[in-house]
Amino acid sequence: MLRYSSPDPASRQASEEACALVNEDQAAFTARSDFWPLLKAVKEACQEISLHFEARKYLDKLFLEFKQFGHGTLQPVQIHEYLERRNYIDGMRRKYNQRIREDSGGLWFSLDELASVKQHDLDRFGKDPEKHDMRFVRFSAADSLVVYRNASESATRKRMYVGNVNNLSQNAKLFKNIVVERDLNARLLGYESHAAYRLEKRLMKTPAQVESLLADLHDRLLARGQHDMNLLMDLKRKESRESIKITEDDVNAIFPWDYWYYARLAEQHLHVDPEQVAEYFPLQHVISGMLEMFSEFLQLCFCPISQEQLDGSAWHDDVQAYAVWDGREASKGRFIGYLYMDLLSRDNKYKGNQNVNLQCGYLKNDGSRVYPATLLMCSFPPPAPSACTFLKHSQIMSLFHGKKHRKIQLNTQELSRSELGHGIHDLLARTNYVAFHGHRSPPDFAEALSVMLEKWCWMKPELKRLGLHYTSTDLHLKEKWLRAHPGEDLPPERIPDDTIERLIKGRQVTRSLWYLRQLVYAHFDMKVHHPRSHTELRNMDSTKIFNDLLEKLWLVRAPQPQDQGYPHADLGHLVSGYDAGYYSYLRRVDLNLTIKND
Repeated sequence: MLRYSSPDPASRQASEEACALVNEDQAAFTARSDFWPLLKAVKEACQEISLHFEARKYLDKLFLEFKQFGHGTLQPVQIHEYLERRNYIDGMRRKYNQRIREDSGGLWFSLDELASVKQHDLDRFGKDPEKHDMRFVRFSAADSLVVYRNASESATRKRMYVGNVNNLSQNAKLFKNIVVERDLNARLLGYESHAAYRLEKRLMKTPAQVESLLADLHDRLLARGQHDMNLLMDLKRKESRESIKITEDDVNAIFPWDYWYYARLAEQHLHVDPEQVAEYFPLQHVISGMLEMFSEFLQLCFCPISQEQLDGSAWHDDVQAYAVWDGREASKGRFIGYLYMDLLSRDNKYKGNQNVNLQCGYLKNDGSRVYPATLLMCSFPPPAPSACTFLKHSQIMSLFHGKKHRKIQLNTQELSRSELGHGIHDLLARTNYVAFHGHRSPPDFAEALSVMLEKWCWMKPELKRLGLHYTSTDLHLKEKWLRAHPGEDLPPERIPDDTIERLIKGRQVTRSLWYLRQLVYAHFDMKVHHPRSHTELRNMDSTKIFNDLLEKLWLVRAPQPQDQGYPHADLGHLVSGYDAGYYSYLRRVDLNLTIKND
């Protein structure tokens, strides 16, 4: 955890080194040829013995891990080769992700270039003490999405995008090396690809099954996606008639940097202003409301831990923590675990949203239980002085159920691997072994669970409960609003019913394009992890493949070659456990959603 969030460089480095040692030790254990015959003998003997289902599951898991290390098929020298290459891959993965976490790049824009960006966002952007009309916009999701959604100048949005996809260019070579070395190891073990190797432990067992799922979803989504893209192009053409800055070439295409801007305009056509809606969802009020909802639904008690109690045990002053207790009558007062929250973006912190297990729950040998601790880690923008952080509706959805995210190129802050829903799963899990605790289940199962909570974000009573205008949460904020709006009445304390109804009605606006965009990532994942041959992979132009997928699947116009950059230089999912697994975010669509094309 400290490598993701500690403000202390020495702590981050020590955490990186400790993780490397743990991974190397686990790999060295699984490489032990002397343990393999013992494991085989135990597995064979246990065929005739009645074992607890979790014990048998653990034995099967351990057996498969040793099998996937080459035991039973490879010679000792080949197992050593596999181990050396695996450790080499892990080192590259750590470097790749460390660059993403510690990146502080961005671009300077003039206030004219940032026309239409809200004042509260301009206030929190970096400032040049000598050039008061300049603002520094980081490549983080918190900042770049503001530009993509709000900057009315297409050139500004394009410069943000091109800068973003070129920002971590040094990671592109690392990414290529990682997928090439993975493919070599998989083929050494006798698998046709790295995807075939990884999927053996997933619910979908073969690349063919995954590719069939992706093809089916594409067929079901394409017609609606084309309809929605035409809607965005109509909005762009309308704007072009009012602006000489959009060329004839540009007007007939939506580029990647255009999507968020015109998607926002499409929402506004339903009289839904995401910025105004966000004013009803101040971060701390939303967190409190969500915990109340989980408390009632699951009969849990979330007891805040004071800052004094956290002193010395928390890694940053922003950290909040709760002790969680069972509220059911039959087991009232039983301890559940600890929930930590670290919600605001800062330098050298993980750039997206994720749930991090701090301690797994399990049974000790004496029968006593170790209780879990889990961390909700987000990168919401810190407020400007005398202000507060607002959440857009999509960000509330990410808090509830979680989808993976890195940076705002094509995924949005809607995407985060596992937020509060996964954190609650982590807390409530009761297993005998660490190996099966919480969301240590296959990702194509764990991600399907999270979507069930999404419905709360589209239910009027729940939105009404969460929606409280920020001026009602703090007297100073109220006074500041009144000074900025002389003679005007305060906004309603609770989010108006008609606003909620329009928000719910707008759920389907460009929704198909959101899923088609995820198909880009899922297909790219399979392209690099399931090539037809190792030679094909070595010769693969990852940038071209990615941009071809943009046009084919997402229906946007790919940038010119000089503007394409290295979008795969920031795909942390594919080097952090979701390799040959990005389809998991779409499998839950297949399991939980009915896609309508009318």
